[in-house]
Amino acid sequence: MIQNPDGTWSECQCQIKERISRLWENFGVKPDDVKKLNDYVPYDKRTKEAKEKAVEYIKRFDEIRQGKENSFGLFGQAGAGKSHIVIAMGVALLSRDKYIPVVYMPYLEAMRGLKANSMDDEYYIKLSNRYNQAPLLIIDDLFKDKVRNGQIIRDRYNQAGLNEADMKHIMPIINYRYVNNLPTLISTECTPDMLYDLDEALAGRILERCGSNMVVFKGEQYNYRMKKFLKAKAKTQI
Repeated sequence: MIQNPDGTWSECQCQIKERISRLWENFGVKPDDVKKLNDYVPYDKRTKEAKEKAVEYIKRFDEIRQGKENSFGLFGQAGAGKSHIVIAMGVALLSRDKYIPVVYMPYLEAMRGLKANSMDDEYYIKLSNRYNQAPLLIIDDLFKDKVRNGQIIRDRYNQAGLNEADMKHIMPIINYRYVNNLPTLISTECTPDMLYDLDEALAGRILERCGSNMVVFKGEQYNYRMKKFLKAKAKTQI
């Protein structure tokens, strides 16, 4: 702890680093073990663009964070390495000399935590503020439960969208960060059009803040995890 001029006490940087790392590890991710951005090997123009934009964002972060287009988004095809890139970006910023407290928020796990504690006002506010007020937030796999095989999951009435429980927990986070111009790194299987289908107001806030700092992957050719299988499948169909 360090003593402030007014006599109060606050965490020193080493304590903040330890606390942030512990929060990552609570979600099963150890920053020291994360694959570096250099380990992401692009194999076409789109994947090369994603890596180049990620590197540029890290290099110019102090400048970018001051602007209106200060977030970064990777959208679309599952298996394209979106999580790898945004998590590696977060770790790179965590590791630099000018320390940035980067909070990692895997969407499904974080939503479960918020919903489970929604009746405990004090803890809920503490938990949501962790995401609201983070100097840099990673939202990994946003709306993972709303997408299957590249399509929005619809209900029996063929309706797409976010229900009241979804909006209650995620919209305040997105809106707080939008209003306060706080940068966010986002990975999601949704394309921008799919985000609009889910909720136009929420999509607008996300996409406006990303601006040109985004890449959209469309097509199963970007599913790196399934690449060998898809090649084998194509051969059998010849």
